[in-house]
Amino acid sequence: MRAEERRLKMVSIFLLGEGQNLLGEEKSEQEAKANEILTKLGLQTEFKFLIRKEEDLDEIDTSNGDGLIIFPYCSGRFTALIRVADSKLPVIIVGDEDSFANALDTYEYLADHDNAQLALNYEEVKTKIRVLESAKWVRTAKVCVFGIEEPKPQEMAWYKNPMWSPKLNICPIKREKLLDTYRNMDDTTAENLAKKWLEECEVKEPSFEDIVKSARVYLAMKTLIEKARADAAYVLWCGQFTKGLETKMCFSTAKLADDGIPVGCWKGENLLPMLILHAITQKPVFVCEANTRKDNTITLRHCFAPRAIANCKYVLRKWRNMEHTVTGYCQLPKGLATLINCGIGDKILITKAKVLDCKDVGGENCRMTIWVELEGEEVIRKFVGKEFAMVYGDHTREAKAVAESFGLRVL
Repeated sequence: MRAEERRLKMVSIFLLGEGQNLLGEEKSEQEAKANEILTKLGLQTEFKFLIRKEEDLDEIDTSNGDGLIIFPYCSGRFTALIRVADSKLPVIIVGDEDSFANALDTYEYLADHDNAQLALNYEEVKTKIRVLESAKWVRTAKVCVFGIEEPKPQEMAWYKNPMWSPKLNICPIKREKLLDTYRNMDDTTAENLAKKWLEECEVKEPSFEDIVKSARVYLAMKTLIEKARADAAYVLWCGQFTKGLETKMCFSTAKLADDGIPVGCWKGENLLPMLILHAITQKPVFVCEANTRKDNTITLRHCFAPRAIANCKYVLRKWRNMEHTVTGYCQLPKGLATLINCGIGDKILITKAKVLDCKDVGGENCRMTIWVELEGEEVIRKFVGKEFAMVYGDHTREAKAVAESFGLRVL
């Protein structure tokens, strides 16, 4: 989804009244100051309304808007605001230093509207708009889900979650469709791509022929994603493809993630967390599963991660101990991170965590294992499943707001 498609149409309402207000008395001055404010906030000036009398609110058409921003720059109340708020669109009431009292008064007036919220400075306004944009992207982004044999496989955990299926834009890709596309990929193109990867990576066990197979998988997946004009991808249990591909999909999915495509793999319970974290941060996401625990430190692991997270060369290894497979080990950094965990119900856990270490422990283990320290043992008791999505940095506030917009119960 292009940047311009993500941008919301926010209708800006400046409450000025016909007497004293904070934007001046001259209409030209009011117009100029309103435009200046909207420019600072990165908002469109063509969707603004300067409200001087009650009837001016009747001119506002909310049917094509994504949200409303109210700037209460006078002390008067406008009864028609109730009708505007009844549109159910998100309403942000701006109360900066000078308009603080007016904002509280307006907020109180709309107190019985759950869609109304208060922002006390411009940074809060930007954050709230970013949350709205993220929630819209999560709902509208097309997601190629590889491995769906029927449009509504009731046995899949990701489908059972009542928050997902009706609200996410899923494009199912059947197993045979991917396998056919894989078989039809051009040999020379796959070989040339494999040679390029060899130059960029440190190689341990995999042979050139093994890497060519991974290149074919990448090209097949990329072809189907582009054909669907999808914004993200998810592989439901990659093991169902192993026999047909004669390899694992790990390095292929890592390279798709390097292209900026959010990609997940396993049983689907980290699909929504992955989309939320990508939407609010535009950062690469590490999808993973819980493995071991000691006190308030857990290990999370998976067989691929975008190289952009680690900013290092891939080390190409075989998947666990299986011959002719390829995965890329990345040394994930230490530091503060945001974790999201949800399951098949309507509960979701969003928490800060500290990444302590990352290792390739070898054997029958996923290649990347990270040790993560949680804020306390009570956080672990809130886990609702073993699949997680993670990004670096503290993004808990925005993530919780997006999750709540889906009706999820944030633990």
